[in-house]
Amino acid sequence: MARISVDIDEEFLADVRAVFGAETDEEAVKAAVEDVAKRLRRQEFSDAIKSGEIDLMYDARDDTGQEPSAA
Repeated sequence: MARISVDIDEEFLADVRAVFGAETDEEAVKAAVEDVAKRLRRQEFSDAIKSGEIDLMYDARDDTGQEPSAA
């Protein structure tokens, strides 16, 4: 885990505490950072599905390991 020190506007912190129901500034900042990271990961996953990089219809159990025949 990283430990950092940053200056953050008090009004922003109050807003973040309210949004996440955090009692402390530390809880608020942790919740906000985690929320942003999870949103990014969800967006990347969604983009991968939309681009075809991830195929939700593919079932590896159906893969026989053989190439389709040209017949």
